[in-house]
Amino acid sequence: MKKSIFLVCLLGLATGLFAQDVNLDELDPGRYDREKARTEVIIPENQHLLDQNGAEKKNASVKIEYSPFYDEVRIYYECMYINYDRGEAMNTVMACLQDFQKDKKYYSYRYLRDDRERFFKDERGRRKAQYISYVKFSR
Repeated sequence: MKKSIFLVCLLGLATGLFAQDVNLDELDPGRYDREKARTEVIIPENQHLLDQNGAEKKNASVKIEYSPFYDEVRIYYECMYINYDRGEAMNTVMACLQDFQKDKKYYSYRYLRDDRERFFKDERGRRKAQYISYVKFSR
């Protein structure tokens, strides 16, 4: 009888020592869906916005939408329609993508779609142009 009580106590002690704490975040059923749908909006510090003369353009901007779950990026170059140059937009986007690749330690990237251009009027009625690239990074 003493041996069986001793074995039960020893078994309980061993179970207590090797039991792992349960992280309630891991048991959350919606966590996977939230991580999958999460998108970060990043405004690059160096936007590489230079015109032909080497002066910085004040009316253009670059915005990156980054989905870390899929390693995908949508990058937007936007400026006034009258100042829009497709080659300049393409060079700016490529320079920002290379900076992003170095910052996030990716090995390479590939385009998921052809680049698009969009022309529209903003809320103030000004004509604008937008150059959009959709990219998949790999580690």
